[in-house]
Amino acid sequence: MKRILFSLLLVTAFVVSACDSDPSSPVDNSQSSTLLKAVEQMSLSNEQLAQIDEMFWLEEDLSGLLTPTQLNALNTVITRTAPDFATSRDPRGIAFDMAALVHLRLILKANPDMDETAKQALIDMIKASNATRQQIIRDNLNNPEQLKALLKAEHDRLIAEMNAALTPEQLANLQTLIDQLKQLREELREKWAQERINRQVAMLKTALGLTDEQAAAIKDILLAQHEAIKNLREQYKDDPEGLREELKTLLGETDAAIIALLTPEQAAKWDLLKTLRMNWRLGGGGHGGGRRG
Repeated sequence: MKRILFSLLLVTAFVVSACDSDPSSPVDNSQSSTLLKAVEQMSLSNEQLAQIDEMFWLEEDLSGLLTPTQLNALNTVITRTAPDFATSRDPRGIAFDMAALVHLRLILKANPDMDETAKQALIDMIKASNATRQQIIRDNLNNPEQLKALLKAEHDRLIAEMNAALTPEQLANLQTLIDQLKQLREELREKWAQERINRQVAMLKTALGLTDEQAAAIKDILLAQHEAIKNLREQYKDDPEGLREELKTLLGETDAAIIALLTPEQAAKWDLLKTLRMNWRLGGGGHGGGRRG
């Protein structure tokens, strides 16, 4: 369900300063160095890697998963590689390929000795692909099905390009880590879900003044969402674009179910929370007037 990522508001000043230059202008060495440093600072544990894309697409509070440094780095990566992300030119917040960033982090984690030139080449691939995604979005906003298909094709092309840049040994290391991650996700999914749901319910209980009965009912809704997510993960295991779209649809259904439980006063507070989230995405999330998702 939707949660404002309050912690990221604390790093707005840093991120805005990182966005002073025109994102569409040629990247100089200092910009490349900043982006590479941000990717390095996003060094994630296996547990974080197994959860981050799902939580990101569900607009959950990433401060419960990432450190402030990692959150800051993520904002910088988004700003540097997808300046249109979640702006009026990307109203659905799909210009940034989160699955590709996770893939990059897997490559780097599986191959810690990779040199900086090779790392930068992979980052440049993501940046170029995100620019392509932005053009696809602009050209197909009124055709959702074609938009989804084209974005999936672009993601698949990018992953193939990234993998092709690896040596056979690096590719084998990557596959080993991917297999380990799948196993870990299955082993710890229930534990993670309970922790995340408990955090969400506690936040809403405080913010909206929920009764114990309302909090329990919302927890049931979130548990049902969790079961649906587990099924979607399996159904779209080879299609992160499809998974992202389905999770957004599920998120809307969850929101509607929660709103139905609220009093008018609580619903007004809920609307305010969503407005604050939107305002953050419109200006506070680090895109120099753009939104972040």
